[in-house]
Amino acid sequence: MKLIAMDLDGTLLTKDKRVSDFNRDILNRKSNEGIELVIASGRDLYSIVDLTGCLNVKYHICFNGAKIYKNRELIYSKSMDRGICLDILERAVEMGLNYSATAGKEVHFTKIDPEYVKEYGTNKELEFFHITDGKPLGREFEKMVFVGDAERFKKLRKYVTTKYEKELNIFGSGDGVMDIVNIQCGKGTALKLVAEDIGIDVGQTMAFGDNENDLSMLDTAGCPVIMANAAEELKKTEYKRTVTNDENGVGVFVEKFFER
Repeated sequence: MKLIAMDLDGTLLTKDKRVSDFNRDILNRKSNEGIELVIASGRDLYSIVDLTGCLNVKYHICFNGAKIYKNRELIYSKSMDRGICLDILERAVEMGLNYSATAGKEVHFTKIDPEYVKEYGTNKELEFFHITDGKPLGREFEKMVFVGDAERFKKLRKYVTTKYEKELNIFGSGDGVMDIVNIQCGKGTALKLVAEDIGIDVGQTMAFGDNENDLSMLDTAGCPVIMANAAEELKKTEYKRTVTNDENGVGVFVEKFFER
């Protein structure tokens, strides 16, 4: 294996949102041995770097594959059609769903993690738009995130897949959270692009995940691994298994794998 790609929430991070000392030491040791470490998350670059600054990471796959950074420089970005975004956001508001959506350095939201706003609200590179009148602004968003209950998700998902099946990817990325990106985006596609940039075969990659938005990456990697705390959908697969994120699942598997 020449590359290790890792999801963050529910995978590499503990429940209190940190990289454990054990995982840090194991992964940085592998990095020093020449293995590329890649973070693949639904998060943006700013929060990923803050959470994983202790790791030797060159490539960051953000927004579930809608953006890829190399040495913190953007090397790939794919947005969605402006009209499609506006249509979906308006429908979501009608259904009573909250959302946050990102276009470049603009963050539009009806509801967003207050800790995120507190931490990045003064970031001069970001511009926040709090939508309070129920009228979304049209943009070519890279990612739209919806927050709400399962019944509303089901209705929105049916609407999106029926109308925009050939234009968009839609998947759950956690409890009560649903993401939408361009059909050309996904962690699997992003992993292929990173492997090509490095000059290795994608079969020489290992990937860790725990949720629906990790499936394409797990299907693409040569050695796919799911956490013991993974969503039930992933547990139906034949992927390799490791212990939970709070039990250092990534580091435990990596250490045992390379001891063989």
